Amino acid sequence: MRLLSILASLTAMLLIGSSARATDLTPPTRIAIHVKHGDWGTARVQDIETVLRSVADVLLPYFPQHASDRVLVASSQQGPRVLLEKSPDGAYLVLLNVQDTRWDQVAYQFSHELCHIFTNYEYREISHDIVARDHQWFDETLCETVSIFALNRVASSWEHSPPYPHWRDYAPAFREYAKRLLSEQHRRLPPDKSIAEWYSENREELEGNPYLREKNELLAAWLLPLLENTPGSLEAIGYLNLEKSSSYKSFRAYLKSWYSCCPQGKRDFISQMIALFDRPERKGRTMAVLTTSGGSVY
Repeated sequence: MRLLSILASLTAMLLIGSSARATDLTPPTRIAIHVKHGDWGTARVQDIETVLRSVADVLLPYFPQHASDRVLVASSQQGPRVLLEKSPDGAYLVLLNVQDTRWDQVAYQFSHELCHIFTNYEYREISHDIVARDHQWFDETLCETVSIFALNRVASSWEHSPPYPHWRDYAPAFREYAKRLLSEQHRRLPPDKSIAEWYSENREELEGNPYLREKNELLAAWLLPLLENTPGSLEAIGYLNLEKSSSYKSFRAYLKSWYSCCPQGKRDFISQMIALFDRPERKGRTMAVLTTSGGSVY
């Protein structure tokens, strides 16, 4: 955490001088994104900013409450990550670790970190420089799911309306990258196991370490169809972490908090999450039933 704080301070010092220009040049209905000059290989900073704005444009309609956000982006081997601390003037600080014109990887990394912003990561409880991470594995899983969702949406956007005409030919690369990620063996659920059984077997490890990427990525691949096919799923993600998390809370309580913070019309995806993860955690007790009437959870 101390290293992260130092890194945040250094990054803020580097980037703060440029933040005003990003605000001035970006319409108020779009997230203001500014990329710091750095070790980006052969990629031009203005082109990186264009790719990042493409990502923001396909996701922002689901998270309009973040339309006035500002994001400062730097190249760093410590990335990809979004720092806990913001810049002195309130901009989010995002580090990416990618070089050259690999726009698919740029989009993949940035959409994951942007999702952390949309899931209100900074609201997570911090005490004595320690972040409550007991359920952070779920944030990581959701952000991995959203990053693959974003790759497919950017592909569609560039096929129909690329930022520059000559970039249209790159559009399929986003979709192919998403397919390649989903085809990785570690993302596949064993054929003889249900997702509830898998979660029951892996719950303690996930809660102990939120960065078990292969486990997060397996669950993300399984959740992607639910995210894509459940009305209001993306909007619901914007209401996660609005209440402080506490280490003594169960994961079920964490999901119930999310449910209670979300408007009624956007709760279907959360209901599916509670139904999915409730069974192994309760170990045989009667599974809770959700009802949207009256906004109650049982």
